[in-house]
Amino acid sequence: MFYNVFYDTILLIMKIKPVFWTSFFNQKETVETLTEESRASVDFYVLLAGSTIITTFGLVLDNSVIVIGGMLVAPLLFPILSLGMGVTTSSKQAIKRSLATIGKSILLVGAIAFFVAFLLNTKEATATMEFASKTTIIHFLIAFTSGVMASFAWVRQNINASLPGIAVSVSLLPPLATFGIGVSMFEKTITSGALFLFIINLLGIALASVIVFALFGFSNLQKIQEKIIEEEEEMEKVKKQIRDTKAVSERIGGEEGVETEDKEE
Repeated sequence: MFYNVFYDTILLIMKIKPVFWTSFFNQKETVETLTEESRASVDFYVLLAGSTIITTFGLVLDNSVIVIGGMLVAPLLFPILSLGMGVTTSSKQAIKRSLATIGKSILLVGAIAFFVAFLLNTKEATATMEFASKTTIIHFLIAFTSGVMASFAWVRQNINASLPGIAVSVSLLPPLATFGIGVSMFEKTITSGALFLFIINLLGIALASVIVFALFGFSNLQKIQEKIIEEEEEMEKVKKQIRDTKAVSERIGGEEGVETEDKEE
């Protein structure tokens, strides 16, 4: 039922006509920057892994300051905004890309939190964990409002310095880390509650971003978004070919060096 309501809402949003004006150049720059920031690169996963470790420590120690520190580093907001952009432009390619990144991020965060909690021999849920595993309508409203602000800040590049504060206002990483901790403690209530809170927050941000991007007239940028993604994929293929060629060259060079030494002996 919830899925049907959400899907019908998205279809209704897609019919929204642009209300706010922004130049085509600014739209193109927004799509390019968002696509780049949401790319599943090594840097993205390193930041995500580090932020997860920090956040998990904060949850286990019941220290909200440490948790906030981890949330400031986490890049998890970007692929969700990219998902909203993909829905707005009706780009299946962008949606698939974003969902893949989000899915891998969920697995990575859950696994790291699980192992950290296991190594720390965590036995009991702290107050911070319990807070990160309870869901109310207020949580959805906070996520929706944060999604509106984040999307607006992304379009208005001159105010995107406020993005770190917005990332803290919505709880994305703590529920995921709590999910991993809950699995390590075999706490079904904590695990299911934390995962549900993350899903609610994800849907709230995604829905809000679709509305904001639609109001700014991004629905006609499907070809541009997909072209950027295709160029990115081609660049990754070229980099892989260069790495493979370099590896083969080094291996051949090493074998020739060994043969030369054998002849000299």
